[in-house]
Amino acid sequence: MKQQVYRFVRGMGCLAHYARWSWRFGKFGFRSRLVDPAMLTGCRGIEIGKGVSIRQGARIEVVADDGKIEIGDGTSIQLGFHCGAAKHVRIGRDVLIAGRVYISDHDHVFHHGELPPRRCKELVVAPVHIGDGVWLGEGCVVLKGVSIGRRSVVGANAVVTRSVPDGCVVGGVPARIIRRIEFDEPMPASLRLTENFT
Repeated sequence: MKQQVYRFVRGMGCLAHYARWSWRFGKFGFRSRLVDPAMLTGCRGIEIGKGVSIRQGARIEVVADDGKIEIGDGTSIQLGFHCGAAKHVRIGRDVLIAGRVYISDHDHVFHHGELPPRRCKELVVAPVHIGDGVWLGEGCVVLKGVSIGRRSVVGANAVVTRSVPDGCVVGGVPARIIRRIEFDEPMPASLRLTENFT
């Protein structure tokens, strides 16, 4: 009986979240939850898959008319998440994102001859891709033009400035490979690591 009541209450909660948010976003999957966001900008360019959990304080911003943020099915995002897209940020399925993580596909121009960054409207933009099953540790930063490969792990407070292959643990500022992950089952040949990344 307890299980049935729990499932009913949870189901009603999912319906409430869907009713509250689905009309606002480009896509908002069923069984997804978005709790007390701090800021939402350009919602029509944001697509959230099924079964996604986004905790309090999220700041999710599409800052250009053709910008897009995609968050894949089953992804879990903790407190204080900040994501900004001027072009495209794609977060894969079943990604685990700890608190205070920052992801952005753009930078402000800071070397303009006359205008300081605050007043200069130009941006430097390059898409970001976070692969399926990635774990982004507490307080890490993922900058423009970066791809993080499937099932990789980014350590706490790391700053990722260049792409990471599949199945790696990276950490530091700037982030570098600490070790390769030994999976219980072999990865498919198409996902095996290259050896020329240092």
